[in-house]
Amino acid sequence: MREVVVECELHNPLGFCTPLKGKWLDCMIKLIATDMDGTFLDDKGQFDMVRLKQLLLRFKEKGIYFAVASGRSLLSLEKLFEDVRDEIIFIAENGSLVKFHGEDLYEATMSKDFYLSAFEKLKTSPFINTSELLLTGKKGCYVLETVDPAYLAFSTHYNENIQKVARLEDITDEIFKFTTNFSEETVAVGEAWVNEHVPGVKAMTTGYKSIDIVLDYVDKGVAIVELAKKLNLEMDQVMTFGDNLNDLHMMQVAGYPIAPENARPEILEVAKEVIGHHAAHSVMTYMEGL
Repeated sequence: MREVVVECELHNPLGFCTPLKGKWLDCMIKLIATDMDGTFLDDKGQFDMVRLKQLLLRFKEKGIYFAVASGRSLLSLEKLFEDVRDEIIFIAENGSLVKFHGEDLYEATMSKDFYLSAFEKLKTSPFINTSELLLTGKKGCYVLETVDPAYLAFSTHYNENIQKVARLEDITDEIFKFTTNFSEETVAVGEAWVNEHVPGVKAMTTGYKSIDIVLDYVDKGVAIVELAKKLNLEMDQVMTFGDNLNDLHMMQVAGYPIAPENARPEILEVAKEVIGHHAAHSVMTYMEGL
């Protein structure tokens, strides 16, 4: 990647910023958004809170906003970042919800009639097992009483307040999305089936076996654009980190997309810079160098 020198009277008496390790400097970037699993979090799903707190102090001094952008539920993200929840922006449910300082800046929920109709369509899929299906809402997550125990155990790693219901009609919450698992062999064809047969929704891969099913106008990229508008920022002032297909639009709309080396080929292709493996906390290290 070529080095970039950016004119800026704030950082150098000569009137320009010198490039740092080939990165765009903090005088340009005012919003940093990172995916969680496979990107910001290590291979154990963890991060160093002490390092993050120090980083957020520096970002505050520099006027940089920090956002976590994930397919995880808001409740799960707020628990993960409990110590700094009032200092960061949450982009949850694969872009269905943006929250900052306790205020919902953007949200897209499914009406009850809509998600019940979508569920009837999903039940006809040869690739979807309704015992491995979860709905996420504002107050919690919901599975049928017939849920597969292994799937329920898996889901607790990414979701909070999972409740069993006899019927989806019994849910009184506002719903953001469906989540389901496939085998690695069927995830691509299963995703394609949903996009072809279920009107009004969009399926996207969130892991090598999982997909999220959201409203067809929702994704992390849409959320980032809406957030930038709220913050009066241009997209060339936005830096994003991502690794999977649900990050693709977010990477495409940002001025400076960065991928860890473990990212999918489609993500590596659009990244302006590729950094180390997520297991080595490469995103945190990169941000500390800004």
